[in-house]
Amino acid sequence: MSPKRSACPKATAWTRLKQQLLAFYGLFIRVRVVGGIELPLRRTFIVAANHVTGADSLVLQIALRTRLFFVTSTRWLAGRLSGFWMQKVCDSVPADSGGGLECLVGVRRCVRLLEAGCCVGIYPEGRLNRSGVVGRVQDGCAYLSVRTGTPILPVHVRNLKTGPEPYSRPWLNEAWEGFFSVVANLFNTGIEVELGEPIVPETEEYLPTADRRLEVRRINAELIRRFGKLAGY
Repeated sequence: MSPKRSACPKATAWTRLKQQLLAFYGLFIRVRVVGGIELPLRRTFIVAANHVTGADSLVLQIALRTRLFFVTSTRWLAGRLSGFWMQKVCDSVPADSGGGLECLVGVRRCVRLLEAGCCVGIYPEGRLNRSGVVGRVQDGCAYLSVRTGTPILPVHVRNLKTGPEPYSRPWLNEAWEGFFSVVANLFNTGIEVELGEPIVPETEEYLPTADRRLEVRRINAELIRRFGKLAGY
């Protein structure tokens, strides 16, 4: 079992700044939360959400009223200013889905956070997806669940206004999409966040290596199924 949440990294001045910014943004939007999970979250979860636009991370933290450490692609943290902002203010955990050292460092950081009782946010698809259908997820979310024994909380965000398509213009990268989507959702009063039934893993401690791989596959399939149920397809 994970230790108590008091073992999480202590709030810093940057953490308090994030909380103030979230509270300020929350004054201009309305988020309806559907689901039987008590809020703020009172136990450790891996929060697995669909990823439609750059505003998702803000909306999820406002909806769940919980400090989330979001797994974030290293390309979002490439610049000195953006890297500082994402890690210090946004509690981002840099990871590279392509594997390599960056991926290993990110996984170890997530394991430490989960074992300390923190909640980690992940977009299992590893990319923006505006199709409305989650057809494939990467293994990272399920692996962390099995590795730490942490339940996965599937979450579906709907009715968000999207920013422009990333890279539809040479200068319009994902960071700019995120900025425009945050602005576009100011005064959005129709946002909904639906919480699914948690997926509880068989923990790594009791599984041989081959069965761990099977458990990761089982969780991936179940996660896709529950995303479909939340989205209504």
